[in-house]
Amino acid sequence: MTLEHRKIEIIQEIAASNHEELIKAVETVLQKFSKTTFKLNLSRHKNIEKSIDLNKIKAKRPLIDFSMEEFIKEANDVEWNKSIDELLMELD
Repeated sequence: MTLEHRKIEIIQEIAASNHEELIKAVETVLQKFSKTTFKLNLSRHKNIEKSIDLNKIKAKRPLIDFSMEEFIKEANDVEWNKSIDELLMELD
C-alpha cells in the first residue's frame, strides 16, 4: 500500500468517526508534527451535508449516455507530454 493510499485510508477513518476522543488524539498528534500553515475553514460553507442521499443526487444529476466510440476518438486526439511509463509511475 502506498503512502497516498494509507493517507486516504486514515482520512476516511477519521471522517467516519463519531468518537470525540479519536478526533482529539488526532489533533494532538497533528499539532506535534504538522508544519502546515494552511487551515481549511468549512464553517462558512452552507451546503455541506453530513450524509449523502444517492437517489437525491441521481435525481438532480441524471446519468448521461456514454458512447465508447466517441470516447475512443477523443482519447486518440489527446496529445500527451509524457510517456505511458511516466504517467503510470505518477499513479503509484
